[in-house]
Amino acid sequence: MRERNTTGRFRFDEARYYRFGVGLGIANLVRNKGRLGLRKTLGKILQPINSYTRFPEYQFIDEGIRQCLLRFPQGVRPKILDIGSPKCMGLYLANCLDAEVHLTDIDKASVEEAKVLWRAILAGARGNALHSIQDGRSLQYPNQEFDVVFSMSVIEHVGGSSGDAEVIREAIRVLKPGGILLITVPIGQKYVEQEIVGFEGAARSTGDRSSYFFQRIYSPDAVTDRIIARAKGATLRKVVTICRSEGIVAGSYKKLGMNVRGMLGFLNPYLSATVNHAVPGVTAAPSRYGSVHSASDVYGDLLLAWEKDGVEIRSID
Repeated sequence: MRERNTTGRFRFDEARYYRFGVGLGIANLVRNKGRLGLRKTLGKILQPINSYTRFPEYQFIDEGIRQCLLRFPQGVRPKILDIGSPKCMGLYLANCLDAEVHLTDIDKASVEEAKVLWRAILAGARGNALHSIQDGRSLQYPNQEFDVVFSMSVIEHVGGSSGDAEVIREAIRVLKPGGILLITVPIGQKYVEQEIVGFEGAARSTGDRSSYFFQRIYSPDAVTDRIIARAKGATLRKVVTICRSEGIVAGSYKKLGMNVRGMLGFLNPYLSATVNHAVPGVTAAPSRYGSVHSASDVYGDLLLAWEKDGVEIRSID
């Protein structure tokens, strides 16, 4: 992360990602009109980054990729794989970097939406975005295909007893030697496999009151056992824990309904700057959560960067 400011917190560049998100939303409105529907079209403008917790993850992945790209000789376009992340991140990278960015998701609707948004900014983009439906546990790519693989707050939602570890294994498989893997997951003081009421697959509304698997919130021990120990063939290079000092403002904001929070999305950059702070290493972030997901839950995020073992010799064709 960047240098500390006078309060001792790390600085996160909220404005950069928020500006891009608003611009993406406006471009979608102008070029695609209401193709995504009124609610989503307005939501892409009013709440382009869906939570104040996201900004440190955006910056960690952005900076990790940019540092990796410094290794490339001029004329070589790197290949980047996104496994299921919020699509604004991948579109930002394809727009700003001269890279080939593969945006994947197991959810067809998310892939189709990303295609629509990409067409809105394609003309002015530096790179290229390719879209496909993929299961992170069994990626349809050959070995050593990508220079960078990233997945933002995804693997905790992958079902199965070892779904998270399976994604890590596949990510390393498709990564080139010397390539970078960037993963973010929630972390707190205890390991919990949360359920959520009325949503299946972490995103699809079911319209009922049944409970479905939602996510894992990791403890430091669980991160070591379920993620770090499973990253065979890669060396862990950087670990940062994002803790949150949530006061009255953030607590009150969480109590607002989803639609109201969407209308007040412009507050997310401010809340990020006041709530999020980074601690090097794996830390049990201050937390408050139970076995059923709630909008009032409090926990942190763990940001991890690996380098795949081995050295690849690059050449210009």
